[in-house]
Amino acid sequence: MTKKKNKSQEIKSDKLVALHHKKSPATEAFRTIRTNLQFMSPDKELKVIMVTGSEAGIGKSTVASNLALTFSMTGQKTLLIDTDMRKPMLHKLFDLPNFQGLSSYLAGDQDEIEDLIQECKHSGTFLLPAGPIPPNPSEMLNSKKMEDLIKKCKKENAITIIDAPLLLPVTDALLLSQKVDGVIMVAETNQTKKEVFTKGIERLQQVSANILGTILNKYPVNKSSYYTYENYYYYGEE
Repeated sequence: MTKKKNKSQEIKSDKLVALHHKKSPATEAFRTIRTNLQFMSPDKELKVIMVTGSEAGIGKSTVASNLALTFSMTGQKTLLIDTDMRKPMLHKLFDLPNFQGLSSYLAGDQDEIEDLIQECKHSGTFLLPAGPIPPNPSEMLNSKKMEDLIKKCKKENAITIIDAPLLLPVTDALLLSQKVDGVIMVAETNQTKKEVFTKGIERLQQVSANILGTILNKYPVNKSSYYTYENYYYYGEE
């Protein structure tokens, strides 16, 4: 007799579509995004990509996770980093501990970053969780140690996906945008307010961030003239 999934398992299965539903239209959508990113910058390879948004509840962490999982499908060494040290989510999505993580390393509590990286089961993706919530996330993300970590990621991983804090109201994501190769914005259909989204884009433009495009989450398939993915993910260049 097959055991029923509990509610927590069902939620994770629904969100991590690239892991649990590899043949789904939503996973195919993420494959398309992956391909777009691979061919977007022929002169400069995109090795570290940051995912962010302007407001809470838009599925930013879910998008970052599925994007990392999709890159792993090609056999590339993929690292997913949770830099949202105010409200970390990735360890919950992958059901992994968060006793130590990025904040532990940046605070000097752990010398070797390799000891903090965990393998996400059955995925080929590796996760560096955010770790304990620190009192000074902005200062940590803007530190020389964080800059050196990103350089290390570029050398040792085929691709690194960073789940960044929201652009509004704190400066964490803006600081990170200066250290990565490109930024993807996430918005949600019928939730993200145009003025809030525009303000986020303007902030990135003010610091000359490399904006790669936008993923519109929960886009109804019957209204799309380009993609017909049942789980409503859409990608388009800015």
